[in-house]
Amino acid sequence: MIGRKLVMVGLSLGLLLGSAGVMNAAADYEGHWAQKQISRWLEKGWLKGFADGTVRPDQAITRAEFIALINKFAGLTAESKVKADFSDLPKTGWAYEEISKALDAGIIKGYGGTIRPGDPVMRQEAAIMVSRLLYYETGGTEVLSRFSDKDQIAGWSQADVAAMINAGRMKGYPDGRFAPEQAMTRAEAIALLDYNNVTSGGLQSVTISSSEGLGSFEPGAIKYYNNVTVSGYDVLLQNLKIFGDLILDEGMGSGVVTLDSVEVLGKVIIQGSGDPSVQLKNTTLNQVNVQSKSGTVRLVTQGLTLVKAVSVQSSVILEEGEGAGDGFTDVDLPSGLAAGLVVTLNGNFRDVNIEAEGPILHLQKGSIRTFKTAASTSGVKLELDEGTTVTQAILNSSTKVTGAGKVQDALVKEDE
Repeated sequence: MIGRKLVMVGLSLGLLLGSAGVMNAAADYEGHWAQKQISRWLEKGWLKGFADGTVRPDQAITRAEFIALINKFAGLTAESKVKADFSDLPKTGWAYEEISKALDAGIIKGYGGTIRPGDPVMRQEAAIMVSRLLYYETGGTEVLSRFSDKDQIAGWSQADVAAMINAGRMKGYPDGRFAPEQAMTRAEAIALLDYNNVTSGGLQSVTISSSEGLGSFEPGAIKYYNNVTVSGYDVLLQNLKIFGDLILDEGMGSGVVTLDSVEVLGKVIIQGSGDPSVQLKNTTLNQVNVQSKSGTVRLVTQGLTLVKAVSVQSSVILEEGEGAGDGFTDVDLPSGLAAGLVVTLNGNFRDVNIEAEGPILHLQKGSIRTFKTAASTSGVKLELDEGTTVTQAILNSSTKVTGAGKVQDALVKEDE
């Protein structure tokens, strides 16, 4: 069984579990079976009561509210690039982005085109979400036979309910029921998440300061961390899922850091000085920020690697090696950068967006689907080597294009 530890860092539930308010009295949870957990969360500032001073521990929690809590656990704070499309989910509501993030992370799937955000979350639904988040091993469901209402546990939830029971993360009621279709209360939601936090001690954050490895070196085994900081060189990270951020700081110097079968849900921040190299093998990254103080960072993808977005804030080489993965997709150069920044591209890129002043983009090999400059920038240089292609260039500012490569379609808006 694979378990993972959870960390609760500044978890504020005021907007998730009720209106923000100050708890001046504890009358509605004193003597409650979850009084200890509720008190701990109030003391930590993770839970805020309603405006009338109540906590309402026995009030049902909605699916949308529970999903938002799960996102906090998983560290899913960045805006999701995957947008939910459910017929009962308004795109203007607060729950839209929360549900989109959980959908992107594979925590939820929905019900045939609906997500039922306002419905109370059932115990078996909560079991599925937590099981997916914790990556508990699903297998046999024999353990469910201990419950008198085992036949009421839906087939689509049995494997995850069993996984939670086997992991000791959920229990039944004293009368022998699991109550799979029973609505989960605010107190039960707090107790479930608090139990995982207290029992497992919190998801670990680590710093690697020497040439060593981190992760699992057994096939199929994965290790889980909150935040990871690499402050050394020649480091191998393998079979990891990082729920927070991965920081490659100046300590890596001009060394090499290799990520093999790594998924980072937060950001990858590269601060290394000199000319460091980051090798990405069968790895999935949501956001990479390149912000080296000196030199040029080189990132190379191999195998089934996907890097959804790169924010370039210092000189960089982005190179796609052999493999069937999508490699790098979007590359952004934000405003406020020093002029003369050099970005070298080698591979097939989707969108390259330029807001920085006077950068040099050198496409050595491959293609760019859309190359776009903002009206606020100037002095952009695009160098295209022989055999390279830009499918569409949207030029809202002065751009110098040189080299033997081709721009198939150009839309110039410089005079607007």
